[in-house]
Amino acid sequence: MTRRFLWKTTMAACKGASDSRCKVNLVLSGGLVLFLLCVSSPRSLWAQSATPPSPQALELNKRGEELLAKKAYSAAAGQFRKALGIQPDYEDAVRNLGAALDAAGKDEEAVPDLQRAIKLAPDDAIAHNDLGHALFHEGKYEGSLASYRKAIAVHDNYPEAYNGMGAALLKLRRTDEAIAAFEKAATLDPKNVDALNNAGAALLELQRGAEAIPYFEKALQLKPDAHDILENYGDALQQAGRNEEAIAAYQHATRSYPNDASAWVRLGHSFYAAKRYGEAETSFHKSLHLNADQPDVLFMLGAAYHEQGRIKEAVQAYEKGVALKPDDPDGLYNLAHAYQSEKECGKAITSYQKALAVRRNFPQAMVGLAACQLATNQLDDAIATYRSVIPLQPEDPALQFNLGTALFNKGDFRGAAASYREAIRLNPDFAHAHYNLAMSLLRLDDSKSAQAEFGEAHRLDSSLSPPIRTPN
Repeated sequence: MTRRFLWKTTMAACKGASDSRCKVNLVLSGGLVLFLLCVSSPRSLWAQSATPPSPQALELNKRGEELLAKKAYSAAAGQFRKALGIQPDYEDAVRNLGAALDAAGKDEEAVPDLQRAIKLAPDDAIAHNDLGHALFHEGKYEGSLASYRKAIAVHDNYPEAYNGMGAALLKLRRTDEAIAAFEKAATLDPKNVDALNNAGAALLELQRGAEAIPYFEKALQLKPDAHDILENYGDALQQAGRNEEAIAAYQHATRSYPNDASAWVRLGHSFYAAKRYGEAETSFHKSLHLNADQPDVLFMLGAAYHEQGRIKEAVQAYEKGVALKPDDPDGLYNLAHAYQSEKECGKAITSYQKALAVRRNFPQAMVGLAACQLATNQLDDAIATYRSVIPLQPEDPALQFNLGTALFNKGDFRGAAASYREAIRLNPDFAHAHYNLAMSLLRLDDSKSAQAEFGEAHRLDSSLSPPIRTPN
């Protein structure tokens, strides 16, 4: 499965609030989930304000932190602003205001406050970390990385900053460095589940699933029912060729969180890979019950039906998928193939053509299209399609054979003979190619060569015999 990093915030981060621990899930298109963890840090990481806060400002800041811990971000921001109204240079309140705005998804507003906090206290590691987080969510990954590095320069033993730095490095496609950052976070805090997960997920992205497995296993020892980590663990097991164990991991994920559509999809994929198509079908249905707008799952459901010989149901699933994702070449191809299996060549031709309009060099779709054109006696179109696909698959004798058949039916016996000879060159034991070559040679009045080819065809396949009456 190809994995590209597509980040999506599913929970805002909490920063600066006492006893708070919130995280941002970063979901990859392949389903891998990483976490940007933001944890309140001890006072040793904080630079103190130049001027001690007044009791009233101190109390307002404390109320804001309590609200921040409860995820009441707007209310928390209001308290921090009141504190700053009393004491504008109260660095803790400035930083906390930036953190509250960032947690509320207002990154553009958060950045100036965090930058102001850093001006008031340049050695505040948390402010640098929070600025890195805000810049990350603005898509400013170089700036985010720089801020995380500054946080680490101030306080080297800061696991959350290393974790954030790893996320920024991933976005910059510096995966090996990202893995090192996640590993450092896990070393500094062996109970940091998120850093362990992230190190494993980054390795998985590099197709190093076997190396990722120990990280996920350590994370699951600390948090055994974390469905996101279980899904990543299943992906790693599958990548390492341990499919039955992957199925068990995905099943655990679905038990832990039965409303996770992604876990059901992954379980379905594993069942499909194990050729347990009925169980795959059930899993895909459960995912679609949770989220009906998943065209790729509908395509996989169609494939599960197809493997069970339930072609009409496969067609229905593919049609639903294509309705949601009309420009998906693979979905269009699978729909066309199902139509072809039902001998609905007109519909198949239309779907193959749509697939090829999206993906021009799509050999499988070209082969299917040509076969349908040949079956419906659209000989000129079939010949043109076969001649287009053969350069893409030059070693396939079946394509030369089918081109020969189209040319023969068109009355071009010399061209047909050339194609059958090429099919035989590619596969000397191709009995039907020998037989059809003989038929072409008869049409070209080369009876001696035709009889030799009939003899070879019969030797290779005793059911093939020369026609009782040969054509003139």
